Amino acid sequence: MLADLICSSGLAQPVRISHVEPVRRPYASAVSFSYRQGDSVVHLSYFNNNLIIYLASEDHNPEYRYKVSSLLPQYVNTRDTFVVLPNLPNGELLFEVQNIHQSNFPPAHLKIIVESPLWLRWWFLPMMFLYGLLFVSAFLYLFYRYRLRQFMRLQRVRDRIARDLHDDMGSYLSSISIMSQTARRSAMKDPAKTQATLERIGQTARQVMDSMGDIVWSINPTHDSMEQVVARMTDVASSLFAWSADQAVHVALDMDVAAEVRQLSLSAENRRDFFLIYKEAVTNVAKYAKASHVRVSLRREGANLVLVVQDDGQGFNTQSPVRQNPSGGNGLRNMQTRAALLNGTLTVESTIGQGANVTLRFPV
Repeated sequence: MLADLICSSGLAQPVRISHVEPVRRPYASAVSFSYRQGDSVVHLSYFNNNLIIYLASEDHNPEYRYKVSSLLPQYVNTRDTFVVLPNLPNGELLFEVQNIHQSNFPPAHLKIIVESPLWLRWWFLPMMFLYGLLFVSAFLYLFYRYRLRQFMRLQRVRDRIARDLHDDMGSYLSSISIMSQTARRSAMKDPAKTQATLERIGQTARQVMDSMGDIVWSINPTHDSMEQVVARMTDVASSLFAWSADQAVHVALDMDVAAEVRQLSLSAENRRDFFLIYKEAVTNVAKYAKASHVRVSLRREGANLVLVVQDDGQGFNTQSPVRQNPSGGNGLRNMQTRAALLNGTLTVESTIGQGANVTLRFPV
């Protein structure tokens, strides 16, 4: 039997650790654990850190003393054949036990390693700092991109307003200036010409007011909904064709707006381009078409919004339209330009004597 008590150092070891087992907490999940007699190291998880160590000795009436480094620095005496170590702290512990009656023999050792939870490991805080830094950086970057997009969007609106003021208002005001000089020169010599010039000045001034009203309306955020857009479209068409009625031409107006369209909303840029295309189309009908019936249709086709302005007027040759308003200029070309800004398409179909059909299609 003496051979069984020989350790690797060649000395007799009257105390040995016969068995080790963890005590699982009721709420903790089971984990794998194994110990074979003679093992010098056991591993525990931080949530299963209760341990029972069973002792054995050749002495018939043994009395043991044990200690645990960093936990029980002083020896504890016991006559029990097991030791309970509850709530072991994280880290490495060294358990030592020996027979008090044979204190000249070296004690038996068992290294106990209790793994630390993730939040207590050395790399956790640096990693959380890096994750936090990454999150804050990503948030700041996205916020910067958002603010940049908002700024660019506002800048586009400003540029467009400036361009419209320069092109439209500049043209109108230049015309008013020229016509006022003409009226001044002909005031005494040709009163009839002066009267006609003054009427043209008044008409141009009204156009300036209308254009300014369109600009102010288009940038007002309360008009984003299609309900507001449709209401203004109806007002414009009614006023235009009421003017035609004063000229003894009765024009029947039919506005057909699909229910799903009224739920949409347009950005300030898209709303302005869309509305000005529509206004140019119905203005051309009121001025040149000599129509008796005008139908305006607004519907949705898939991801596109479709506007159709149709009349039964005199029509025109789409390949070479006659410019009936030499001072007005580039209506169809401006409509095509605005349609391109909407990423859409504008189709103008007309036959002389059979009216015209203007179709705008763009994504929303």
